[in-house]
Amino acid sequence: MIEWSNKLYLSETMMEKPRKLKKIRKKLEKPDKLRFGAYLITLNSNGKDLFDIYNILTFPATHFKKEEWNVKIIGVAQNSDEAQELAGSIVMKLMKENVSLDPAALKEYFR
Repeated sequence: MIEWSNKLYLSETMMEKPRKLKKIRKKLEKPDKLRFGAYLITLNSNGKDLFDIYNILTFPATHFKKEEWNVKIIGVAQNSDEAQELAGSIVMKLMKENVSLDPAALKEYFR
């Protein structure tokens, strides 16, 4: 199941293209229709890392379609470099807000 965070972070390029974000959200409901690139920052899937960064084109993979697979999207970026910068800025913002960087605490924060 793919879930979107209410506290969604966007790279500068994505902020300039709100229609593209709408398109991404709509296309993720039908992953076989994805034809363009973007990167998604999600909460970790292994319980050890802070975040995972995925190329949106990997979402049609079968493991994302399974119901037991849960992914929470917390950020969207145009390319890999922007995704890494965005992940870093998310961490900095969380540190300023004194949010624990423990993976379990992050899941609670983004709930």
